[in-house]
Amino acid sequence: MLIDKLKMSIRAVTRMLKPSRFLLLLMAVILLVEAVQPVGATISTRNKNYAEITRSMVETSRLYLGRPYQFRNPQGAIMDCSGFVQWIFSLHDVLIPRTSREQGASSRRIPLSDTRPGDLMFFRGTRGKSSVIGHVAMVVENTGETLKMIHSSSRGVVIDDYYSSPNYVKRFLYAGRMPQLEDKYPSHVPPTRNITVIGVGDIMLGTNYPSPQYLPPKDGKELLAPVADILRSADLTFANLEGVILTDKGMPKQCSNPSTCYAFKSPDHYAQYLKDAGIDVMSLANNHSGDFGVTGLRNTVMKLDSLGIRFAGRVEFPSKIFEKDGIIYGFAAFAPNTGTMQINDYAKVKQTVKELSEKCDIVIVSFHGGAEGADKTRVTRKTEFYLGENRGNPHEFARVAIDAGADVVFGHGPHVTRAIDIYKGRFIAYSLGNFATYGRFNLSGKLGIAPIVKLNLKSDGEFIDGEIISVKQPGKGGPVLDESRAALNEVINLTRLDFPESELLISPEGKVTRKDAEPAISLNK
Repeated sequence: MLIDKLKMSIRAVTRMLKPSRFLLLLMAVILLVEAVQPVGATISTRNKNYAEITRSMVETSRLYLGRPYQFRNPQGAIMDCSGFVQWIFSLHDVLIPRTSREQGASSRRIPLSDTRPGDLMFFRGTRGKSSVIGHVAMVVENTGETLKMIHSSSRGVVIDDYYSSPNYVKRFLYAGRMPQLEDKYPSHVPPTRNITVIGVGDIMLGTNYPSPQYLPPKDGKELLAPVADILRSADLTFANLEGVILTDKGMPKQCSNPSTCYAFKSPDHYAQYLKDAGIDVMSLANNHSGDFGVTGLRNTVMKLDSLGIRFAGRVEFPSKIFEKDGIIYGFAAFAPNTGTMQINDYAKVKQTVKELSEKCDIVIVSFHGGAEGADKTRVTRKTEFYLGENRGNPHEFARVAIDAGADVVFGHGPHVTRAIDIYKGRFIAYSLGNFATYGRFNLSGKLGIAPIVKLNLKSDGEFIDGEIISVKQPGKGGPVLDESRAALNEVINLTRLDFPESELLISPEGKVTRKDAEPAISLNK
């Protein structure tokens, strides 16, 4: 407040003073500012939350604008880029390492799009190896369109817009959030309300490879319309993305006959259809995310990220932490395919899920596993194979994930509907089938029906109850509501067969409850 009043006074007085007198006044004000706002002293942090502390950090850092590179702080320490950042943190009673390399190593990596004031951005130096941190800046503002950072540079302490600074864009390595700051000033209050989560199966809205004839009518705009209201009704909606988002270019995976080669790429603008329909998070852990190599994968993640659709499952991005409506979600996905987080690497599964559980309110895990085909509807509780490939043990995997901290496990891969269950109060769907797969998928019989699973969870992720909504894909595909409830009936029958000990009850209308709720259809009968 005082600083703002001083600034207003300066503007008023300058209108009345000659330049020489103004300079004398300005020097006096600077001395006064440093006297009343002693940036060399620890800032009061009593009863401050994360947002208030980071706001104060930004305001304090601005007081140093214009100081030369490697100036000395009031304690005599040299203020290079990392020294400046360390100093700002220390003024707020937060101790972090001295060098930019150490700061980067101790930070929790976050997507650049998720950065907020107080987060750090790490860059390679102007000389040396491209992977070695040589510079650090602190985020002061992120609007999505602009990303402003303050740092001690060769030009002194300045604020730059990252997106308008090609040199820094080229040198950028990653963004990080200091756990020391989060631990001292928690930024998040766990939710107390119930949370709704929707899970659906495979989505491929049409492909322009090998021919545009495999694209849906009306350019796909209406393909998800019959179910969009349902998908948008949950706090969070999940789906598995089969294929890539790529209008052109990209080298398809090797195949001897393009007419029978199952490689999928949907035009760029189809990503907007996913967003408009209410999809929030997608798995890329499957055998089609690499259909068009690095080009296809890079374009897919760029398009999804630009729309705020979260994703995970590739070794390049194994998991995702994000916030929506005050709830922090963790998401991880696994598959047996090259380039994906491996479904059979239980040590990595446990590590990944455990880390998410420690940081998030709700953890959702997806897996692409189990044998494929219309006759592969059963959960065998054994390792399953398809065309000689080890497709994991879905039953065992789900329990490993939940033991590590998962709250919901959504399965896909068999292209058919499978049973549901709960384990330690956490929900499992073993396969959600073909949900919206136009043109190139076999949709006959059981391959053309799928459930929409809507879950009601406690704030800690425990399953309360849910609903199964049946859809079907007539013709070449695209989901519509199924009045015959074929998918629901399949879930009821398969759950009774595969999990006779299940704690779940499913009504003929699709209501899913636990045994301690009002009985509907007992799966033990």
